[in-house]
Amino acid sequence: MARARVRVTESSCGLCGIDNIEQVLRPLPPVTARISVERSAISRALAALPEHQPLSQSTGAVHAAAFCTSAGEIVLAREDVGRHNALDKLIGALAQKSITPATGFFLLTARCSYELVEKTVRANCPMLVTISAPTTTAAERATKAGLTLITLARPDAALVVTGQENIAGL
Repeated sequence: MARARVRVTESSCGLCGIDNIEQVLRPLPPVTARISVERSAISRALAALPEHQPLSQSTGAVHAAAFCTSAGEIVLAREDVGRHNALDKLIGALAQKSITPATGFFLLTARCSYELVEKTVRANCPMLVTISAPTTTAAERATKAGLTLITLARPDAALVVTGQENIAGL
């Protein structure tokens, strides 16, 4: 063996190695953007999402993040094996195209973690819809920031965690 390398590397969700939770859970700015969405718009976006997931169709192993209009039309979607990366890619693509997240909602094929809530709030997107359940911290952070949070989204049902006043047709 002519050349060998030994390295110690770490990967984590962002909480590992933090001395106290207050370092991570700093106050979020309030979401200033507001939209009203019909329940049928969420169903429409859910139904259209597979068309925007070529990697998922071929592998079944990636997450998608989509930006949708208040009518439920998917404007842009990105995929990645990591749910956080998919949302990062989407936010970056929106910025490159000069599309403001304040005019629609994010739809994610993921569990709703506090990090996804924080990224949505910091992008000033008024609504986050996920297909899986939220963590307690995600629900608390969304409430404090004024983010409309909808989880366990299915074509015929969803759990409105915060912002019920922004969803018509429930």
